Amino acid sequence: MKRFILFYFLIISISINSQTISGVVVSDESARLPKTLIVNMASDQKVYSNELGEFSISAKNGDELRFVRENYEREKVIVNNDYYLTIRLTKIPEEIEEVKIINKRLAESQEEKLRTDIGLPKGPEKPREKPADAVDDIVKPLIRIPPMVNFQAIYDVLSGKSRRLRRLYKYEDLQEGLAWIQNNIDLEYFAEAGISPEKFNDFLMFSLKDEKVLMYMKAKNIGGLTVSLDNHIGAYLEKIGKK
Repeated sequence: MKRFILFYFLIISISINSQTISGVVVSDESARLPKTLIVNMASDQKVYSNELGEFSISAKNGDELRFVRENYEREKVIVNNDYYLTIRLTKIPEEIEEVKIINKRLAESQEEKLRTDIGLPKGPEKPREKPADAVDDIVKPLIRIPPMVNFQAIYDVLSGKSRRLRRLYKYEDLQEGLAWIQNNIDLEYFAEAGISPEKFNDFLMFSLKDEKVLMYMKAKNIGGLTVSLDNHIGAYLEKIGKK
């Protein structure tokens, strides 16, 4: 009988401390937001809002819930006797005019297609010397009427200067992007998922093989970047033998 009573009170205690939190995620304009990542930072449970923006997740008082969705500011809530939540996410301003298709070649490029698909603005152009292109700067001028010879472009391509400039710019952009991520990403979130701050750069390099991660980094979209990086946590932990 005593064991039964003890068991009964244990069940009651668990049910009081743990509860199911339901709610809906909406935008500033009250539009429902599907595919929002919701994370219980205490238990590491993760769920996504459905097509109506609704979600349910287990939590107890004092747990921190985080809400992350691409193109929106991250939000967090501390559970306090709440059973239903309405979470409003603020959209990150985008320079819509910068995603216009400039020409046919750009429209057909893989980078522009991906940028359009995920709704990212094109990054600002930097004042850099343009590396000569063998087709655009040498071949095409030669087939014009009258033909033109671009001796500087020929020298840049044959000497390897163009190739070196492209490598240099790619390296500079990567370092700038990594520094921005380190200053803006929530390292605690990834540490609690099993990726220590010492391993975070290695994790980033692993995740940057995904073009979406690279595009979110270039666009400085922290919400989309967090969601995309979250998708690679399991594979990375498995790679380094932690899972």
